[in-house]
Amino acid sequence: MIYLKKCLFSLFLGLFSFPVSIFSQYQFSDKIDPSNCRQGEQIEFCRTHHVMNKLKNNPAYLKVFKECQDEMHKEALKIRAGANKSVVYTIPVVFHVLHNGGAENISKDQIDDAMFILNRDYNLQNSDANNVQSIFQGMPADVQLEFKLATKAPNGQCFSGVTRTQNALSNNGSDGSLQVAAIISGNNVYNNPWPGNRYLNIFVCGEIGGAAGYTTNPSPFTGSSMYNGIWVLHDYVGSIGTSSQYSSRTLTHEVGHWLNLDHTWSDNNNPGNSSSCNDDDNCDDTPRCIGVTSCNLTSNTCSNDAVDGYWGSDVIDNIENYMEYSYCSKMFTEDQKTRMRSALNSNSTGRKNLWSTSNLNYTGVNVAPTLCAADFYAERQEICEGNSIQFFDASYNNATGWSWSFPGATPSVSTSQNPTVTYTSSGEFDVTLQVNDPSGNIQSKTISNYISSLSAPGQITPFEEGFENTSSVPNINWSVINGGGPGFEITANSSASGSKSVKLDNSSGANLEEDELISSTYNLSNLASASLSFKYAFAKRSSSNTDYLQILVSNDCGENWFVRKTLSPATIATMGNTTSNISPTGSDWKSITVPSLVSIYLVNDFRFKFKFVNGGGNDLFIDDINLSGPLSLNDNEKINDFHVFPNPVSDQINVSFNLISSMSIADVFIFDALGRKVEIISQGPLTSGSHSFSVDLSTYPSGLYFVKIDSPERKMVTKFIKN
Repeated sequence: MIYLKKCLFSLFLGLFSFPVSIFSQYQFSDKIDPSNCRQGEQIEFCRTHHVMNKLKNNPAYLKVFKECQDEMHKEALKIRAGANKSVVYTIPVVFHVLHNGGAENISKDQIDDAMFILNRDYNLQNSDANNVQSIFQGMPADVQLEFKLATKAPNGQCFSGVTRTQNALSNNGSDGSLQVAAIISGNNVYNNPWPGNRYLNIFVCGEIGGAAGYTTNPSPFTGSSMYNGIWVLHDYVGSIGTSSQYSSRTLTHEVGHWLNLDHTWSDNNNPGNSSSCNDDDNCDDTPRCIGVTSCNLTSNTCSNDAVDGYWGSDVIDNIENYMEYSYCSKMFTEDQKTRMRSALNSNSTGRKNLWSTSNLNYTGVNVAPTLCAADFYAERQEICEGNSIQFFDASYNNATGWSWSFPGATPSVSTSQNPTVTYTSSGEFDVTLQVNDPSGNIQSKTISNYISSLSAPGQITPFEEGFENTSSVPNINWSVINGGGPGFEITANSSASGSKSVKLDNSSGANLEEDELISSTYNLSNLASASLSFKYAFAKRSSSNTDYLQILVSNDCGENWFVRKTLSPATIATMGNTTSNISPTGSDWKSITVPSLVSIYLVNDFRFKFKFVNGGGNDLFIDDINLSGPLSLNDNEKINDFHVFPNPVSDQINVSFNLISSMSIADVFIFDALGRKVEIISQGPLTSGSHSFSVDLSTYPSGLYFVKIDSPERKMVTKFIKN
């Protein structure tokens, strides 16, 4: 009881000093130490020992840490005497996915797979435990822990056990506390701390300071804090999606640390250090060793291990232990099990509260799952007409029936959980999902204009964009991906020509934030080659800024992108450094021509985009974009002399073209900037020869419109402005 009182008092002090004295533990150098990497990897497998050693440099922390280690040691003695031997401890888990729109935004399926692996490994259900080295046969332990995704947030709100936060800090793990702060303020479920004595918080990121994973051992300093969690790279979560079998036991390893286990060579240094033979991991049934980074089954790094009184001399290393760095880990020992279960009986560190009945009710783990929300996502949100796309149910919790509605697609309805549909025309389309559970609860969700189906073939060239008749982006010609700041916007404060340009407010963005300006589709299939050019202006704030701009192109409607030009940090500036926001004029603008587009890029659904990565510099301006090229010999096949005039138009638009041969099916229509068909000019077959139509637009709102000739034999689109 004396130790418990000391720890609880220290907990009180630690909680109030935590922001000042502890946050620095999560700050890392940007250098990778090869001695802490597994064989064949360029990333440090675990940095928990570095975090803990830094914490222990704080005398106040070290004192409390030792007191509470004593407390857990007393609990271990009770467990060895038979206390709580048959209890299966249940731990509520929340995965906080911190992403910036990239692959690090892992799927729920990948998270479910990671949960399956945790439960398998901690309950000795992994079949490979039967194949350990002969000296360790019969030793793999069933830790008797159950991990369940929480279904209630701290405010009682039902959720899936996963939160998602978009922030550029996903890819900047130099300070883990900043990553958690971003999650607290920006996640999609509950914008306050998620207590560490109520949830096992797992932070999934794109970069965590050069490590695959890290956490902290139990301590009153972090017991109830959200920072009492585990950081892990997205490609070390589970065995599917962005991860693999090779990386699948990373969370098993880190949860071991979170429950007070050391590495098998102790936590004094990286693996491979001979001095580790003099140290101990506080588990007698793990032979002393110096640690390995590969699967060397004959490793015997500390041959005289009699000091533990458990092993004789010349015993091999337990490299198949989860707390090693080998890629053939498959077991915990009984002493490790006892050490972890004693941590779960620690009041002062908050671990004991996790599995209490009141907390399991609080987090929804003890409650039968009830459907509380319909949700879904698509494999992508922009496609070309005629292409297929798969949708995925993400409803929670316990959906068993699905009813989908897909206007503009075939099929237009579905009762499959994860259906695939085809969009046969261009435009913006809603998607609706209604779900039910066995109790008859019904939830539904509609996302307006969720799918953008782009024209294929796309617009004809030449395409010129000076943004003079554009009021905002996104629009029919442009989509945007906003990395977190204000993003791209139309400005009348600066231009290379005319009065407008597109501006990225980079000054308000975060470091490494990525913003993209993405074109619609263009038909280059009838060109012999194509040329893409533009003008831009940019200034650094200081010479150390690392901003860069890439121009990428796609020959499959945006499914895959290829870098065609990069304006590096060394070459991107067009004007001198300045800390004031810029308004470029005259020579501040620079002309850029992208390398010639030939061969594989001359397709009917070509797209291009500007990708800018924030490095601390000033704003970016883009203007006078031009995409054009010489016609190939068969460009005039079927249709030529396609004209829409006058442009801009006030009252009446004239449409004319010539057909080389007749078309059995040909529709001529006008659609607006939202992809809505607003006027049918002609429907049905058209004979060969010249055709001319006049359309009264006097009652049409001002804005951007398009005329499209749509036939299975040929598609052509051109735009005009209604004043």
